[in-house]
Amino acid sequence: MDEDFDLAYSLQFEEALKASLLDGGVMLTNADSATLPSDLLQKENLQRYDQELLDQYLAEEEAKRLQLDLNRQIHDRAFACEIVKVPDEEWGKTGNKLKRPYGEGSSSSANREGLRFRVYAKGLVDQIDGGIGVAICDGNDNLVFELSKNFSGKESQSNHELVELKALIEGLEIAVLLGLNMIDIVTDNPLLHEYMTVKNRPMKANVATLFDQIKLLLRKFTSSNASLVNQNEMKAFKLAMNAMASSTVNRSREENNRTENCAICFEDTYADQMFQIAGCLHSFCTSCMSKHVQFKLLQGILPKCPSDKCKSELTLDSCKTFLTRQLFDIMSQRMKEASIPAEEKIYCPYPRCSTLHSKSELKGSMGNFNSEVLGARKCPKCNGIFCVNCKVAWHSNMSCLDYKKLNPYPCKEDKKLTSLATQNLWRQCPKCSHMVSLATGCYHIYCRCGHEFCYTCGAEWKKKKATCTCPIWDERNIIYANQNRPQRG
Repeated sequence: MDEDFDLAYSLQFEEALKASLLDGGVMLTNADSATLPSDLLQKENLQRYDQELLDQYLAEEEAKRLQLDLNRQIHDRAFACEIVKVPDEEWGKTGNKLKRPYGEGSSSSANREGLRFRVYAKGLVDQIDGGIGVAICDGNDNLVFELSKNFSGKESQSNHELVELKALIEGLEIAVLLGLNMIDIVTDNPLLHEYMTVKNRPMKANVATLFDQIKLLLRKFTSSNASLVNQNEMKAFKLAMNAMASSTVNRSREENNRTENCAICFEDTYADQMFQIAGCLHSFCTSCMSKHVQFKLLQGILPKCPSDKCKSELTLDSCKTFLTRQLFDIMSQRMKEASIPAEEKIYCPYPRCSTLHSKSELKGSMGNFNSEVLGARKCPKCNGIFCVNCKVAWHSNMSCLDYKKLNPYPCKEDKKLTSLATQNLWRQCPKCSHMVSLATGCYHIYCRCGHEFCYTCGAEWKKKKATCTCPIWDERNIIYANQNRPQRG
């Protein structure tokens, strides 16, 4: 009973010491602040030193608590073994009076010296996440202590061999902390087992350094052995797996909470709402990217990276995450148009089809050489036959020249468009025949097909310079543009 009172007094004394240390740390900092210079850095160092002292004290207290729990478990199991050995007759007479308080007889710490413990250690790692599992069991394989610890494999730059060694170091340090004397190291890694049984030696410098640390720890035990088991017998394997899964979840949460600044709207945006362009790694928020792509597509231009002077192209699959279905279809069509040279483009003339084709791809679609020489082609989508020269439904028994003479405007819409273009002074791109309208600005036209030409005469611009003598701009267009520009102030 006296020893129980001593134990209780010891625990109360340690709690009082802990509280005193906490109060003393604060008082020391306040007292010193009156004499020390008002330097924030020095104050931070003092506070950090106090925190380190407190952390060290708490760590020692946790180690004592673990040792106390282990001693109690050893006491209970040793006492249970003594009870099992008592004959039934004697147990019937004295069993109810048999007591063995903690700290007496076989419950002393010396009783632990004759027990062997098993140290299970397992390390797992993938490209980014890793986990360490440690399980310490008694001679009957009953769990005494377990540890599950995660880490970033990318930061530590660890491979499987290094992680296995680090897991074993973690397990041996815990065994030393618990005051164990005789241990059996259990592993499912054949190479680690060869290291421990001196059947193999580590050749890499970083592996040899860790193994030297293991050998120093083994000197603290009176006896140590190593055994190789299957993975399903490895008690620490599940702990390491749980730790690695926890690392993956934590990393995912950190990435979701991480913010980046969009270079377009200058707003801080969550990382999962940012879009990174694969070709140049520039990042913008999905909202700005959606508006940028939409604006370019409506201009008839294939969108590229919004960053200044960057020409990285956007892929259709990557833009799928922020584009609407309609914009996705438009961009798909624009990309197909961009992949076909302007002189090769041909649309199916049938209104219900209007599919874009390449003239070279349509060669051989008729299977009749004579018809193809005359210009007949077959649309692969609607199977309609049309003339690739006149861009109309096939005119059988009539040459292209005769057909154009009889039908200067094969479609009523073409005649209306030509009349409207003449009335509004629209121009047609000499390369792709796309109709262009000038509202304001200079006469230098940059068509969506990439061709540059003069709006007045249609002459080509080369290297950003005109090849004609036409005026570059009309002053009325420039004034009109300035009048419609929003005023600042």
